[in-house]
Amino acid sequence: MNSRLTSRPWLKPGPGSGAGASPGAGVSPGPPPGPPPGPALRHRPLLRSGPGLLERYIYKELLGPLLFSVAAFTLIMVAGDLLFQLARMLVDGQVSAGTALAVFVLGLPRVMVLVLPMSTLLGTLLCYSRLSAGSEVVAMRAAGMSLQRVMAPAVALAVVVSVVTVALNETVVPAANRRSERIMWEIGQRANPFVQRNAVIKEFEGGALARLIYAGSYDAGEKAFKDVTVQEFEGGRLARITEAARARWEETRWWFEDGVVYTILGGDRVASVRFARQEARIAHRPSQVARGSLTPMEMSARELADYIRDLAGQGADVTSLLVELYLKIAIPFASLVFGLVGAPLGIRAHRASTSLGFGMSILIIFVYYVIMSLSCAVADRGSMPPVLGAWLSNILFGTCGVLMIARKS
Repeated sequence: MNSRLTSRPWLKPGPGSGAGASPGAGVSPGPPPGPPPGPALRHRPLLRSGPGLLERYIYKELLGPLLFSVAAFTLIMVAGDLLFQLARMLVDGQVSAGTALAVFVLGLPRVMVLVLPMSTLLGTLLCYSRLSAGSEVVAMRAAGMSLQRVMAPAVALAVVVSVVTVALNETVVPAANRRSERIMWEIGQRANPFVQRNAVIKEFEGGALARLIYAGSYDAGEKAFKDVTVQEFEGGRLARITEAARARWEETRWWFEDGVVYTILGGDRVASVRFARQEARIAHRPSQVARGSLTPMEMSARELADYIRDLAGQGADVTSLLVELYLKIAIPFASLVFGLVGAPLGIRAHRASTSLGFGMSILIIFVYYVIMSLSCAVADRGSMPPVLGAWLSNILFGTCGVLMIARKS
């Protein structure tokens, strides 16, 4: 009897205990009925602290795998292309170490635009696989959290990563790409990024072709055309042809230099007048002309949209450029799609193996980009709307992610 009593700290013999004592006379009153406090409750402070702390705990657990994934994918992509190219130029003595470092740093922003969505997928998979393998997901559900709330931090983090990637792609990447191209031109590895060869510009007025401009080259740095020919139309008929050695932008207008004007008077009669300097009737400003010498990667979405609008006004086919425009938003928002896919897959995996998560991520990313490449190729040919071609992968994988989350619930 005494051994049983002393094994419970809240039941201790009182002063009147003994063989002749009445039952219960020597026993001090114990705590209220219920299980004694044990290590199970002392070592689970999260469950007593409420869902808010649990969600913050998930965010903390997501951060480590996400940073690891960013570092891993960045090293893979940089080592496979940029670093190899720079190392070869360094060995050949084509660039100095400082120039190579500058090109390397300028190349990182465009790499990060591709790395961040992939890192979101791998980081989410690793985090939720570990939580599931440690039965922490089960414990969170026992604390009153639904699976939607358990997976909500992954989706919220994916939204933040998507917004950051869009901002990076709109501001840092175009400027970095332009600067990188200029450095590569200076060391003789690229054509002059400021010079556009065989420039052709169409200008419309009232829906009809007003001017057709052809130039042997356009130098964006000097804001000047060389070997320029301008055909002017009136009432749908060719009315005037101007040929000049140069056309320069000065303050608010273009000026021809050293040229001749041929005016068509009717029939076979043509009048010609030579000039040393004459105002040019060209509506395009230098910034509009310069866009033609830039690739879509060197333009922000807004600049590309303006360029597409100008080309469409000239009657040019802009289908492929529209696909590039929609991709500038679709690729960054792959982070959100991968967050929707990664969380339920991580809970399903029930294993915390980094190699398994990495392999699964590579497979999903491969399928994602195969679908994107095929849909963009179909859209380039005009067999699919450009917006659908750019967003098809996001639509398919996003739908799969939402369905998996719904099934988990």
